Amino acid sequence: MKKNKMIGKMAAAGMAVCLFAGTVTGCSSGTNGDAPASNSSSQAETGGQTSDKGEEPVHLKLFLTNKNIVDGSYAKTYIEEATNTKLEIVQVATKDLDNKLNMMLASGDWPDIIQCETETMESKLLSSGKLLPLNEYWDDYPNLKNARDEETWDVMRYNDGNIYAIGIKNPNPLSIIAYRKDWLDKFGLDIPTTLDEYYEVAKAVSKNDPDGDGLDNTFAFGGYQNVDTSWFDHIFGAYGALPNYWMLQDGHIVNGSVQPEMKEALMYLNRMYNDGLIDPEFVTDDAKRWQQKVKSGIYGAGVTKIHIFDKNNWSNYYKPFKESNPDGELVYGPVLQGGSENPVGIRMASERGWLRTFIYKDSKNVDACLRLLDWLTSEEGNRFTQYGLEGEHYKWEGDKLVKLIDEEQTNELDLNKFFIGNTVLFDDASPEIFDAFDYSHTECIAEPTDGIFIDELNEIYPKLEELTNTRYIEMIVGEVPIEGGFEDFVEEWYSRGGDKLTAAMDEAYQAKQK
Repeated sequence: MKKNKMIGKMAAAGMAVCLFAGTVTGCSSGTNGDAPASNSSSQAETGGQTSDKGEEPVHLKLFLTNKNIVDGSYAKTYIEEATNTKLEIVQVATKDLDNKLNMMLASGDWPDIIQCETETMESKLLSSGKLLPLNEYWDDYPNLKNARDEETWDVMRYNDGNIYAIGIKNPNPLSIIAYRKDWLDKFGLDIPTTLDEYYEVAKAVSKNDPDGDGLDNTFAFGGYQNVDTSWFDHIFGAYGALPNYWMLQDGHIVNGSVQPEMKEALMYLNRMYNDGLIDPEFVTDDAKRWQQKVKSGIYGAGVTKIHIFDKNNWSNYYKPFKESNPDGELVYGPVLQGGSENPVGIRMASERGWLRTFIYKDSKNVDACLRLLDWLTSEEGNRFTQYGLEGEHYKWEGDKLVKLIDEEQTNELDLNKFFIGNTVLFDDASPEIFDAFDYSHTECIAEPTDGIFIDELNEIYPKLEELTNTRYIEMIVGEVPIEGGFEDFVEEWYSRGGDKLTAAMDEAYQAKQK
């Protein structure tokens, strides 16, 4: 079986974790007939404990983000037979994960396997004392252990020295500062390197009818609900800080939200908004509508998903973009200069992954839980969940994987939906996506506190993040004056626990350096 060349490339570059946010839908079981029975090679490749042939499948309850996995579907049935399990899957929309999980846990209904997305819920789970230390079982489940390098496991390590979760592994960041090169060429403009040059480009792509349809319907960039500040990273970063992001300043931890340079960045963005350079619907659009706009090609200068550079259409961005814009071409650009002596670029996601998976330590079927994770993180299991079976759903042409089924069939079979500790593969990707991955590392900054868990983070930070998002957007769109309004925000941020949280984060960071 071919090794995925991206895994080695990611490890060599020290790439971190994150996953694309696109929503996939599926509705029926596969057209391939019944799923094959698990074979001996499947269990042999799984380093963990396997049940003897003839034993009844072990029932496991899984709490997962909703990917519309269908009971009885091809992929689900194959996984169950390969691991001798019967999976009862509670699927919840990502935005409702915390609330639903809180209700289940409060009622004492602990699933065998749990997923969470937010740091708030992760911190609550880690402090509950009810999670299984995965590292204690690594000798018996080597695929699980070998699924991540030591650097990643170290970030996953909790305060007590144990590792309780495995996250999604993916290149990071999955966002990049990009421009419509065909529009730049049309107006005789170069890729901007400074804030002044950027404003000229943003104005041209927003006001000079670059698509030639005679309508005022193109913008530098947009965003979607729940609106956060990451859509503006290319501007904030040029001023030396990122809101809702912990950063090092003179060897100590500070939060970018309250750095004085952010006032000037907000003024820059307010000017852009007033001049009509930012899509005004960024405060009301949802993820699906934003994706449609990106694919239609109406944005020409800002942070976008790196997916759009893959000519083999990973996550279905490139093909729709080219269908709408046959002559359209995108190019990435550097961190903008001119706002700070030390611009920082765009943020990286947590090394822990956008989605983390835990095992309930009091589960009656801990071995089966570990057996499932071990198989899913094995090379065989990981590739199956994304592509299916070699010769049936894909084939190899040299070192390139060629799919034998289309996106609709992939969804029908429930492939590429089991995001449980997986490493996202790029066996079928075009060279352009690897170039974009490499370039993205020249314009991103890691969060120095990644992997630090303190009680104050769970108690205070969610409200401060919400406060920052709300006040920043109010100032950008002009509902609150920036002069005076920013100072009021900073005072409120500290008074609502920001001072206590910052001190606690710095103390925890300093302790980790010893």
